[in-house]
Amino acid sequence: MLECQGCKQWIRDRYFLRAMEKYWHEDCLSCDLCQCRLGEVDCHLYTKLGRKLCKRDYLRLFVPSGICTACQREIPAYELVMNTTADQVYHLECFKCSECEKHFCVGDKYHLQGTKIICEDHVPISTSG
Repeated sequence: MLECQGCKQWIRDRYFLRAMEKYWHEDCLSCDLCQCRLGEVDCHLYTKLGRKLCKRDYLRLFVPSGICTACQREIPAYELVMNTTADQVYHLECFKCSECEKHFCVGDKYHLQGTKIICEDHVPISTSG
């Protein structure tokens, strides 16, 4: 019989997990930080420095993140972003018109003026003459 690494009880269940060369009840394998279950379907186990981590906590702790072009605050590695150019990245909530602060929806057109984002209503009309 196998011993669960989490609760130290014998595993009598029909299904169990094997991770980090050890055996676990399905309910006992969890992230060391947020305690979310790592035995769920489509859940990934990350290990670093002997810790069991979910994807979100692993990315938060060990993957470098970017800086938002608009607000200059850090963007966590797990957060969805808008990239306009290779070196310009924005939080979704910061990706808005610099003039009217309208947030963009999928398919909306926008224009870049340096690092400023401009909606269609605020694009300067060029006069040729």
